[in-house]
Amino acid sequence: MIHTDDVDWTATHLPGQVCGVPGYLRNMLSLAPAVRTEAFEGFYAEAHDHGAVDPCTAMSLPLLFDMADDSATLDRAEIVRLLLSIGRESAGHDPEDVYFTVNGVESTAHVEITAKMTDRADCFVHYAEDPDPSVRRPAIQAVGLFFADGRRAARILAGRLPAEDGIVERLLVIRTLARLAARLPEVRATVAALLDKLIDGTDTDALVRLAVLTQQAFIDPDRATAGLVPHAISLLREITATSTAQKPCDGCGRCMSPLYVRGHEVASTVRRPAHLATARFDPDHPWEEHSPVSSVLRTLHTTLGDRIAERTALLVAQLTCPDAAIRYDAIAMTKDLPGTLPRPVLASLLDLLQDDWAAARIIQGGFSQWWGGRLRIAPEDTELLLDTLADHMATLRAAHGPDVWATDNAVVREAYQEAVMTLADHRDPRALPDLIRSLETRVDDWRALYGVGGYPQAAHRLVPLLADGLQDINPARPTAPIPAGLYLSCLADLKNPIAIPVLTNTLVRAARHQNWGMVTDALDALAAFGPDAQPAHPFVDPLTHAPDEPVRAAARATLNALTDPQAPRSARPKAGNSYSAEPPQ
Repeated sequence: MIHTDDVDWTATHLPGQVCGVPGYLRNMLSLAPAVRTEAFEGFYAEAHDHGAVDPCTAMSLPLLFDMADDSATLDRAEIVRLLLSIGRESAGHDPEDVYFTVNGVESTAHVEITAKMTDRADCFVHYAEDPDPSVRRPAIQAVGLFFADGRRAARILAGRLPAEDGIVERLLVIRTLARLAARLPEVRATVAALLDKLIDGTDTDALVRLAVLTQQAFIDPDRATAGLVPHAISLLREITATSTAQKPCDGCGRCMSPLYVRGHEVASTVRRPAHLATARFDPDHPWEEHSPVSSVLRTLHTTLGDRIAERTALLVAQLTCPDAAIRYDAIAMTKDLPGTLPRPVLASLLDLLQDDWAAARIIQGGFSQWWGGRLRIAPEDTELLLDTLADHMATLRAAHGPDVWATDNAVVREAYQEAVMTLADHRDPRALPDLIRSLETRVDDWRALYGVGGYPQAAHRLVPLLADGLQDINPARPTAPIPAGLYLSCLADLKNPIAIPVLTNTLVRAARHQNWGMVTDALDALAAFGPDAQPAHPFVDPLTHAPDEPVRAAARATLNALTDPQAPRSARPKAGNSYSAEPPQ
């Protein structure tokens, strides 16, 4: 039981404001999990919104510590994580500044909170010895953050290392030691000596030595680093030389959920990647890492910065690692590499295409422009990329049948579709058969529409398919299931006069239903054809008197385009690009 009534929660609120914090604190102790979850969410929203700290946050601290001190408290780890978050945010505020709460009240609560955290630092030592590792993890970080006596904090952390038998906890101890040295320069020599002893110890496992090596470079970037990356690669190979217990993915939502497919029923189960048996955990990247090793390697990449040759060697070692979880994490790190992708990294990525899940992760958000690809390829490597993707598509067709675009296996389907669309980004003709097949079958045709505009040579096949799609759109609901503007922009991109009658018919049908957005999109598409669209003049001219001002403006611009080849085109964005990049529902 906590005594929230002993605190005057209204003292620091504006007149009339009601404070919900005491209720949230009481409900954090509820026996009902849903009530506790709602209470934590409410507390974050009111007293710790986006890391904010205010007087209510400060007044909550004694009560939160009381909850954390009681071993019977449910969700105790969440309480300790909340204390860590509040203290970390407060320590990051300038003690000389005044901040405003979310309610508009001036506050210097960060100063009070920082002082209280220092006063209660010994509590975190106690939490760091808790039997529950989820309690120990935030407590270990708090020891390095809140102790004013850095040498004592270093001794406590060093003592935790032999006491911890979990990989995640040991890595946290090493990283917390390094951050303690960064926070308190006076203990840098003490921490450096501890790390040197660990890396030279014959009984220290390879993963801890890799973490120590990385944090040494983090603490002292000017330290002799000629052998840093070769040493790290050697340790990585030692870590993965022994077989690691593996289990099916137990929480990676992206590989568990089947993708939405328009026009096709799909199976609910797919092949999932194997992940390390060790719990996925990294305080800085909890949603990205599949292996605890990866958090160490990410820090090393950050430390190396623009030393591209060394980062290239390290990434190649990660991408060719026998551990699947490390390889998957390396794909994400590759996207953080500045500049164009070095050929050895590109080759290593392409070698992973045989793993369907890895292939989807590589192409999506990497090479595919649909997802805003972050991997820049040197011009001389474009042919290698496209040829390899085309070969991968052929391999998938051989394994899963000719209609892989619509296969029931969500992971394979995604990998194949992303490969097709990457080829389409480069207007490679090898993508065209799948794009046409998608439009014919209406399976995920929303995706194919983003690529067909680059194939004017196939307009005789594409225009009738696009016309059929437009004909099926209800003018009363022109954005469902696929935006009409997307079809219209594709017809404009094809630049083939056979599309003009289709655009004209769409214009007339949309005007009849007074769907002015669809009318405007059709006008813009006609304007793209210039004088070639002159036969549409009788249908465009009356729209200069339409009741909708954007339609009148678009009609005038289209008439100018029909009569003057040099007339400026509409300044409106392309219709197909103005819609959210989400699959239709």
